[in-house]
Amino acid sequence: MMKKVYIFLLLGALAVFSGCTNESSPISRDYFKEAPISQLATNRETLDPPITISNIAVENYFRIGTNEQTFINVPNRIFVIGASQIDTVLDLNMGQAIIGAVKYEDSKEYPIKASNQNVYKNLSFVSRSQINIESLLTLQPDLIIGEESWYSKNKLGSTAYWNEKGIHTMVTPGTTHPMKVAEDETVEDQMEYILNLGRVFNQEQQAKYIVDATEGRIKEIAYARVGKKKPKVLILDLLSATVSYGSNKVAGDLVNRIGGEVPYTTAPISDELLMRENPDIVFVVTYDSDTELLDSLLKKPQFQVLNFVKYNRVYAIPLKYVYGPLSRTIDAAGYMANYMYPDEFNFEKEYDFHK
Repeated sequence: MMKKVYIFLLLGALAVFSGCTNESSPISRDYFKEAPISQLATNRETLDPPITISNIAVENYFRIGTNEQTFINVPNRIFVIGASQIDTVLDLNMGQAIIGAVKYEDSKEYPIKASNQNVYKNLSFVSRSQINIESLLTLQPDLIIGEESWYSKNKLGSTAYWNEKGIHTMVTPGTTHPMKVAEDETVEDQMEYILNLGRVFNQEQQAKYIVDATEGRIKEIAYARVGKKKPKVLILDLLSATVSYGSNKVAGDLVNRIGGEVPYTTAPISDELLMRENPDIVFVVTYDSDTELLDSLLKKPQFQVLNFVKYNRVYAIPLKYVYGPLSRTIDAAGYMANYMYPDEFNFEKEYDFHK
């Protein structure tokens, strides 16, 4: 009986790792310690004193309250889900602790940052289809960093399940369908999450640097716009229904902070509501069919009288800039400002936190 159990577990482990790439490659860069993942697993840095973090409790897509966890050691077996999450962990100089990640991008034009590519390309990747409770248990993580939407019945279940097994979870706020969260989601949430990761990783100085630079850019744009007309902006995702990231979502809050005016809206909106709002600018979350999605708005006969159509002010925006942007918030602010105020700003595409 024991032999059968051993064979079953061995086959399970082989099935999981057959979907990984670069699984034995050490992750290295001049600002990272050079050490293979297998060696890092034995190097446990103690947090003295232990760090208690308040995060999100999630079960089957829905946020069910707060989740307080105490970290005694710096995590060194991290599994990461989400493009912005990967960039943020790498921006915090913790690439050497990532034992696995889900490799997926929401925009070919805006992939993982160039400043993180040398580390990113050597990570061990697991396909989206392989992520479930059984496969993740095989990897033996000590921390899961990921989006709210992955805590579903057929994927990760609940944060409580993992915490009860001694595996920490750090769920990124603002990373599930807008219709599934009633609470306000803000830029401040994103910054607090980065600071908490900094505390857990013993990278507080780097986390503060990221937050200070991000808040500095937001203030720079806001200061330049004082006393000027605020353009009305809508941020839309054209799913099976038109979904709006209103003023109570991260992207809406960010636009309002840099001198725009995003109205409060319900998550799903109708054409009639869009016409009543008559936005000056529309950002549309795009994937691989940018022109098609933008044209679907511009060509609607009923929209021809609206400001954003008359002045051709509809712009694509990658999902990572509206959906839990974390350390990409600084890039999102620059991207939005460049389109909202083209004669005033010309921010670089990506901010390098390793300079």
